[in-house]
Amino acid sequence: MTSPLLLTVTLNGTNYPLAACRWVRHTPNGCATGSLHGDLATSAEAAAAEFEPVRRNRERDHRRGVRYRLVNPDQWAYIKPCLLGECAHQAATQPAA
Repeated sequence: MTSPLLLTVTLNGTNYPLAACRWVRHTPNGCATGSLHGDLATSAEAAAAEFEPVRRNRERDHRRGVRYRLVNPDQWAYIKPCLLGECAHQAATQPAA
C-alpha cells in the first residue's frame, strides 16, 4: 500500500503542508477576491489557470495587475475579511452616501 504524497512549502522560513495553505487572488489595490486550496496548484501560474481557464483572460488580468499569492494558515486570517466584504479595500471603492 502506498502513502499519499505530502507536498510541503516553505513560507517566511517555516514549512507548511501545501494543503494547509491557500492561493489567493489579489486585485491591484491588494484586495483578495478569491481563494483556492493550496494543493490544487503548485505555482502562481497554475493557480491563475484554476481561477481563469481562458489564457487570454489570464493575460488581461495580469496586465491589469491581478496577482496570485500563496498564504499560510496564519496569513489566511488577514485575507478572510476581503472575501467577506468587510475589508478597507472594498470600503475605499464604495461611493460616498
